[in-house]
Amino acid sequence: MRPKTLPWGMVVAWLGMVGAAMAAEPSWIYLSSKAGNLPTPNTGKQQTACLVLDIDGDKINDFVVAERTLSPSVVWYKYQGDRRWAKYVVESQRLNIEAGGDCHDIDGDGDPDIAFCGDSSNDGVWWWENPCPHYDPQTPWKRHLVKSGDNARYQHDSRFGDFDGDGKMEFAWWSQTAQQLFLARIPPNPREAKSWPYVSIFKCPGGGYEGMDVTDMNGDGKVDIVGAGYWFEHKGGDKFEPHKIADRPSTKTAVGRLIRGSRMPQVVLSPGDSDGPLDWYEWDGAKWMHNRLLDKVIQGHSLQVADINRDGNLDIFVGEMGSPGAGPQCQTRIFWGDGRGGFAEQVIAVGKANHESKLGDLDGDGRMDILGKPYSFETPILHIWLQE
Repeated sequence: MRPKTLPWGMVVAWLGMVGAAMAAEPSWIYLSSKAGNLPTPNTGKQQTACLVLDIDGDKINDFVVAERTLSPSVVWYKYQGDRRWAKYVVESQRLNIEAGGDCHDIDGDGDPDIAFCGDSSNDGVWWWENPCPHYDPQTPWKRHLVKSGDNARYQHDSRFGDFDGDGKMEFAWWSQTAQQLFLARIPPNPREAKSWPYVSIFKCPGGGYEGMDVTDMNGDGKVDIVGAGYWFEHKGGDKFEPHKIADRPSTKTAVGRLIRGSRMPQVVLSPGDSDGPLDWYEWDGAKWMHNRLLDKVIQGHSLQVADINRDGNLDIFVGEMGSPGAGPQCQTRIFWGDGRGGFAEQVIAVGKANHESKLGDLDGDGRMDILGKPYSFETPILHIWLQE
């Protein structure tokens, strides 16, 4: 186990003494729907999903938010300049969408489409066809069915990737009621298909399995699924071999080379719908070594790895849900990485809740920003931190 994380100020002072190069601590501009920088998704209280992507191809990221109790259940936001965003409807009906989802050019027309899964009350999986270039704020996108009717509900976390190395993208998702990990293949004509073929690739030994990220773990050229304390190696056909990282099935998952030049990526695990430690794991050639970042995260339902300050080293973003959780004491944190396994903790905000919050350049200035989406704490509301 490596040394424990140090507070940001102490690490900066130490790095200065030893002459190490690290980008200066970024400053942030806080914006919100409450302040009028963007409208709320709807008036509902359960904001479940969030994606950041360039929907319209203007080279500036847009973002998508889902809320499951009222309509419109899915909306997207386009940057207008001057730190303001306009809202467009994706799904005009009420739809019980779960946390997770992803984007991919499903129909091959050159623009990204989006996919979401149903929650504990709905066994549906759907994708929405990007209408590019015909966008109207009040005109919903066409929704298509991936699957339904199997009673496999509570489909928490899902991702696209070429998991079998055939040059075609697949879609993977968990079902907590079925206690399985599913994989669907995009049909030849997805716009016309009534559903997608899908298979179970892993039967969970217990309940509550969730969390998903994707990367090539073993360098074989195939993208692997990483989640619920495992990574899944494709062995041919529909067979995937699970490799256990840690006995932590109910965790948010983020993957990346926190240590520059390491043979295998490192895996970060944070409690999503519970309380527990924030840890990262590194492969030593024989076993997974555990490293503690924080002893207790309270409902840490936002986790992502990225080079936030552009110093060439991966950092870790983690945010607490607030409700359930720590309420006004919920924290938004960044652990600044040095590329060698050392991290400096910085608290970005207290009292601003996060659930499926995302990183991305939201204003087109080349800097990584934070999109804060709560689940139910003080909702409806969205938070944005722009990096200066």
